[in-house]
Amino acid sequence: MTTHATPATPQPEPGWYPDPSNPSQLRYWDGSAWTAQPAQPQYPVAPAYPAQQYSQPAQDSMSLPDAVRTCLTKYVDFSGRARRSEYWWFALSIFIVYLVASLLGRAVNAGAILADLVGLGLFLPSLAVAVRRLHDTNRSGWFYLISLIPLVGGIILIVFLCQDSVRGPNRYGPSPKEA
Repeated sequence: MTTHATPATPQPEPGWYPDPSNPSQLRYWDGSAWTAQPAQPQYPVAPAYPAQQYSQPAQDSMSLPDAVRTCLTKYVDFSGRARRSEYWWFALSIFIVYLVASLLGRAVNAGAILADLVGLGLFLPSLAVAVRRLHDTNRSGWFYLISLIPLVGGIILIVFLCQDSVRGPNRYGPSPKEA
């Protein structure tokens, strides 16, 4: 007796297909039966983490215009804390302004007078933001005087100014990152 094997009808791949009775809806073919939604996977699924754990982090940096505005607003304010980005953007802007003033002074035969006036006018805000930056690393503003030590003092001060903020409030006030 010979058995005749009838060729199997090709089955579609598992996935979503239009419902023949209502083409505006989809049905899921799991490989053996049609369902309204896919079957749950047989392997354990990792639990979802609560949404509040993924809240938006505080902005870690400040733009150049914001840094200049903040530093010039706090012209001689030596209290509080300053972000790293606030200090370095302001230092860059001082360098650029001083360079432009120096070039303009040479162009109009004023020598270094214009650059000296700009440097004199920006000395106090640059000192204030450096002190606030040291406060942000939980150091006294008097550490700025370490730059007076020949050769290594300036390097040590740059290292202090480059360090990340102390998290949370410290003796100089709340963290500017969390404010």
